[in-house]
Amino acid sequence: MELQYTFATISLAIAKLFVLMLIGYLVYHFKLIGSDFLDTLSLLLVRLIFPALIISKTVTNFGFDMFPLWWAFPLAAMAFSVAGMLMGGAVFKLIGGDASGAEFSASCGFQNCGYLPMNLILFAFSGAASDRLLIYLFLFILGFNILMWSLVPLFLKGAINKGFSPRVFINPPVAATLISLLWVALMGKGNMPNIILDPLRQLGQSAFPIAMITLGAYLSRYQAHLPDRKKSLISAVLVKIAIFPLLVLPLVVFMNIPVDVKFFLFLQAIMPTAVSLVVIGSYTGADNRFFSSVIFYSHLAAIFTIPVWIAVFNIVVKG
Repeated sequence: MELQYTFATISLAIAKLFVLMLIGYLVYHFKLIGSDFLDTLSLLLVRLIFPALIISKTVTNFGFDMFPLWWAFPLAAMAFSVAGMLMGGAVFKLIGGDASGAEFSASCGFQNCGYLPMNLILFAFSGAASDRLLIYLFLFILGFNILMWSLVPLFLKGAINKGFSPRVFINPPVAATLISLLWVALMGKGNMPNIILDPLRQLGQSAFPIAMITLGAYLSRYQAHLPDRKKSLISAVLVKIAIFPLLVLPLVVFMNIPVDVKFFLFLQAIMPTAVSLVVIGSYTGADNRFFSSVIFYSHLAAIFTIPVWIAVFNIVVKG
């Protein structure tokens, strides 16, 4: 698969995220919205807008017959997250971090696995290659959602042992995923009536700008550019965008899988910290100032590290 990209186009895709974040930052900074509205908007994203996005994308683009090994991508997503969190926990103990260990581990374990790679795929590829990578992305997000929206809130509250029950998996994003898969299994790909699908698609299309604007507002609320736990911040960013990709690269290169799958998995490995963490942090009482700072600085650094890592991948694979 021939990669068609330049440093400028990939960096531009990330820079566009900062424009939307800046809008949210200014909206909150000039008090056009308040904290209560911002927290309500976060809940709206989790309970309505993200589920609408999941359903509309799933029933439109996914078919079980198209990808018989579809289940491997959700498992890969879970493996990435668990490995990143374990790595983060080990580094936190090693450095004697000045932040919460739970927030540090989550920052290392969960990446921006949807919006950012989606934009990079659309910028760098076209035709069949683009379509196939986007389906990989959708399948990968299945596993990500199960952990992110079910277990991470318990982990951040320190209630994994006491608060766990099968009911934690019945939350809006995961329920939407299960409903989507069931619909496709029973009705087939693309067979949802337009009277239902079109409104869901319109809601889902708003997820990207609203999520970025919400993040920008949180960056302003928590003064993300002025971190108060610098040692932990620097360490978490280095784990997420430097150490983790360095360890994943030889694994994917030597795996006996198609080159487009290798590229996709490595693309996920080099992504910065997940934007969704600040949304979850808003209703779990987590340290959102730390989350906001890690998200801000990991995305800022990613403008430069993502093109470099992709160039390294090309050299290693072609070599």
